Amino acid sequence: MNEKQKIVSNIINALPQLQCRKCEYQDCESYAHAIVYDNEKVNKCEPGGKETSIQISSIKSSNKNIKANRINNYQIANIKIDECIGCTLCIKACPIDAIIGAKNQCHFIIEDQCNGCELCINECPVDCMELIDNVNNDSWVWPSLESEKSKKLYYQKLERINNINEQRQIQKDNRTKELLIKKYLENAFDREDLKHNKIKEYE
Repeated sequence: MNEKQKIVSNIINALPQLQCRKCEYQDCESYAHAIVYDNEKVNKCEPGGKETSIQISSIKSSNKNIKANRINNYQIANIKIDECIGCTLCIKACPIDAIIGAKNQCHFIIEDQCNGCELCINECPVDCMELIDNVNNDSWVWPSLESEKSKKLYYQKLERINNINEQRQIQKDNRTKELLIKKYLENAFDREDLKHNKIKEYE
């Protein structure tokens, strides 16, 4: 691992791992890469605020150790059960699989897994989602076991989606091959019929 990669790794650890995209990047890792390799601004992590931007600047200049940061009494998502239409849009939006439910069925938040990223809130077409205080009034601390768990869940979801997409592509390719083989056989039979008809005409 070279020096820049070490700095990226440290900046990732200095970010809250909400994967909220408020920095306008896909995730915390993408933002960290942009800071180091594209000279992106260090103050774009809205949840982390001023303390996080100061820490990132420190990491960039001297690669210092990461100090714990926190969001006091962070909020989590909540679904108004009576209004949920089971559209699954919030499930797709959640970066860490903290929402469960089936299509046309009421969805539910896994409260001790939700990190309050807010990505699901604006996706709801019937405005049945809101932010509420987490049950235990806990603070979101990073780096911590909780933020590491959130990061792990995020990458597990990415891997699962990637595997699904790969399988779909394989199935699509197989269907294409089957169609090509079918077309080839049809053309072969047509050619044989044509030959046979010409022979009969000759006779």
